[in-house]
Parts: sequence; C-alpha cells; structure tokens
Amino acid sequence: MTLARARLLVVLIGLVLPYAVRLPFGLDWLAQYTHVGLPGWLLLGGCNAIAWGAILLVSLAYRHAASLLVPALCGFAFLAWAHAGLDLQADAQSPIALVFIPIYALAPILLGGVVGYVVDRVLRQRPGA
Repeated sequence: MTLARARLLVVLIGLVLPYAVRLPFGLDWLAQYTHVGLPGWLLLGGCNAIAWGAILLVSLAYRHAASLLVPALCGFAFLAWAHAGLDLQADAQSPIALVFIPIYALAPILLGGVVGYVVDRVLRQRPGA
C-alpha cells in the first residue's frame, strides 16, 4: 500500500469511526449521533478532523505506509473507546465531550507518531525498502 492510500484510509476511518463504534450497542445508541441534523453532523466531523488531521500531519514525516499504522492505531483506539462510551443523554453538558475527545486523542497520536517515526527510520535502513 502506498502512503497516499494509507492517508486516504485514515481520513475514511476517521469519518466513519464515531458512528461505527456505537453501532454494536444498538440503534438507540447510534441515534444519539445521527439524529442531530446537519449542524450536528458537521460539528462531529469537524471536531474529529482534529484527530485524523493530526495523524495525517504526523504522516508527513514518514516514507513508508507501515509506519502510519502505529499513530493510527493509537489515535483511533482512543477515539473508539471514548465515542463508544459517551452517553449524550446522561447530562446536559455531555455533548461538550465531542469537542474534547479529539483533543485528548492528540496525546496517544503523538506517542504513536514518535514510535511510528522510529519504525520508519528502521524501514529506511533496510536494504530494498
């Protein structure tokens, strides 16, 4: 897989992930994210662009698509955990978490980015890579 395709995959996963992780818990749980109208969809998509945009930004330092796997897994795992457990009806202030979840995901993305950079450096030194 090329790095360009890996980046496209990051964007697609980043857009779908908040909805996909809620689906196993039922349609009512998914409806909290989908029955919000266009402004709600744009808010959720825009906020999550912080996280997948950071993964894309980290990928600019890489030459190998395999290196992108580490920050993507770290960031998307955190996002999946946070979005799967967020109950928007629990409290009037709980929708504020939609803004902070991608910001908090920056820490695991940065950590994964450093590890991914080390992986990329190792892959650069391999003959034939």
